[in-house]
Amino acid sequence: MKKFLQYLLISSILIVNGDAKDRFLWVDDEDYKPYIYKDHDGKPKGVFKDLMVEIFKRMDIPLEYQLYPWKRSQKYVQDGKADGMVTVVTKKRLEFTIPTDPLINMYEKIFTRKDNPRIKEIMNITDISQFKGFKVLEYIGAGWAEEHFKDLDMVWVPKQTNALIMLANKRGDIYVTSEFIGISNIKDLIKANPKYANNLKKLVATKTPLTTLEFSLLIQKDSKFVDIIPKFNETLKEMKKDGTYDKIVNKYLNI
Repeated sequence: MKKFLQYLLISSILIVNGDAKDRFLWVDDEDYKPYIYKDHDGKPKGVFKDLMVEIFKRMDIPLEYQLYPWKRSQKYVQDGKADGMVTVVTKKRLEFTIPTDPLINMYEKIFTRKDNPRIKEIMNITDISQFKGFKVLEYIGAGWAEEHFKDLDMVWVPKQTNALIMLANKRGDIYVTSEFIGISNIKDLIKANPKYANNLKKLVATKTPLTTLEFSLLIQKDSKFVDIIPKFNETLKEMKKDGTYDKIVNKYLNI
């Protein structure tokens, strides 16, 4: 009987391991609210999570998702320890991934303090070349910024929430992020950090977007799932046609 129970235990472990190998492992940023983030219980939540779950459900492909600091997640994909991540296409990322069609577009705006001495200049910026002379905040692992913010006076921080707090406390002039991300995080930070509330309330965004970024699922070139891209794209189109896509996005972005 004891040997039989040991056999069942070993068999169960093998089955679990086998199932894990058949799953698409998606890793992403733990602090990119409302698109992807950990909630107060540490569980993944956000636009990306709900879209990915629905797409993979329709494709009948098991999906596993894990959130880490953004730089670590990218390293896992680069090293082949994960199958993919949702982010912006860059030259560096194309060296080891293949992108799907865009999952979502984000309108990036400049955030600053409304009492910044050069507020008029900042609010009229339309091109990155106009950033020179300003201290720019950005979080570690932001690949698009790494490509486009070269030769600027940069301050790199661990998370985007750190960037907003530093901006509020006059430790930088500019932080570029999605309008929804900025507003959502400022609201949460005001609730969580009363001592910074007055400064956080002084943060404002430009009216006109600096740029539009396309976020796609980037699949590791050596992943066995790389051939699902056409099916992924077709499933995404179907969700947009039947209204599921808008329902998911509006759930998080009506802030």
